Amino acid sequence: MKIIFFGSSKFSVPFLESIYYSNHEICAVVTNIDKIAGRGKKLLPNPVKVKATELNLNFFEIEKFNNHIFKILSDLNFDCIVVVSFGHIIPKDIIDLSNDKIINVHPSLLPKYRGPSPIESTLLNGDTETGISIIKINEALDAGDILIQSKFKISLDDNKDLLEKKMIQIGCNLLIGILNLLKDNYIEAFPQKGKATYCKMFSKEDYKINWNLSASKIKNKIRAFSSEPGAFTFFNNQRIKILKAIEYNYQDENIKNFIISKDFKAGSIINADKEKGLLIKCGDKKVLQILELQVEGKNKINFNDFLNGYKPLIGDYFL
Repeated sequence: MKIIFFGSSKFSVPFLESIYYSNHEICAVVTNIDKIAGRGKKLLPNPVKVKATELNLNFFEIEKFNNHIFKILSDLNFDCIVVVSFGHIIPKDIIDLSNDKIINVHPSLLPKYRGPSPIESTLLNGDTETGISIIKINEALDAGDILIQSKFKISLDDNKDLLEKKMIQIGCNLLIGILNLLKDNYIEAFPQKGKATYCKMFSKEDYKINWNLSASKIKNKIRAFSSEPGAFTFFNNQRIKILKAIEYNYQDENIKNFIISKDFKAGSIINADKEKGLLIKCGDKKVLQILELQVEGKNKINFNDFLNGYKPLIGDYFL
């Protein structure tokens, strides 16, 4: 089939490549316009544009849908539209143009977590399973009939980066299989069943760690935002991402006393050595053991390097 691919993020790229190297043809790519990003505030192309250029694919950049984009697409000879992490709701006239062959790859077990941040929301809520859905697109947000779903277990070590890798590995194969079936009209979709839930677009403030929360909620926030954008805190006026942490199973009496002590508020460092690690008191009087960090403008480091380089002391605290 001849495919128009809509996508804009790093997550989209492997799906674009999978179609490119399959027996289907990409006749056009639609992606977002360049945006200012990074510490240097430079105008940078999104990953899909970069990959489309590398593969010598015809691509169009849009800020929003309009009559001009509709005219471009209606002049193309295509069979199906594939949407993966595009960032725009597809309007009715484009849906109608597809002749009922417009599909979306969505990284959740729909109807759970409709919206822009399903992977992050899955981890924030401490879910133990997730999956990927390929659906037909209709006018409602992520509400189209399901062509296929695949469910899998979330491990305790999974964060957003790891879950995205699993979603990509499973989802790329599913997508090509579905396109092969759609080509010959060998598959029908079924309605979504169950209560729909929705996730939001996160802002910078959502990434900040509130140490008054429970250790498990803070750990889930760290998992949910992984290396990018990263859950962050402040230490000695420096912004620091916490990249990996576990709940500390404490047996030491001194640690227990520090946890109970009113002299140590949530966010306080109650241990800082190589033996027991970098331990932070949380709001539920439990403890997180920090394993990996990244000081703003620096490379990621383990807790030992942080101890050596920044010399945190018991009683110091993260804000």
